[in-house]
Amino acid sequence: MDEKPLKQVLNSIFLRLSNPENQKKSNLTDCWPKIAGSEFSKHTKPLFQKNGQVTVWVDDSTLAFELSQKYKPLLLKRLRNQFGEEEVKDLRFLVGEIH
Repeated sequence: MDEKPLKQVLNSIFLRLSNPENQKKSNLTDCWPKIAGSEFSKHTKPLFQKNGQVTVWVDDSTLAFELSQKYKPLLLKRLRNQFGEEEVKDLRFLVGEIH
């Protein structure tokens, strides 16, 4: 196993944390329960993609359909209020495993 000095490891961690893209992802994860509600957030995982796209992974196809048809405008508005219209251009829902 390749061991690295503690200073090098800590510098690497701080660089990743200070990256604006990583901060945005972390903020989205932290804000998601407030944006989507506690019940929906248990079954979903949002991710920022390129070009202002937010992809929400959903663990159930019926819920994904409901979110895309009934709640997309509300969730999109809340995301834009939180992150700005330039940062959030569209929202899509995909069915998959949530980790």
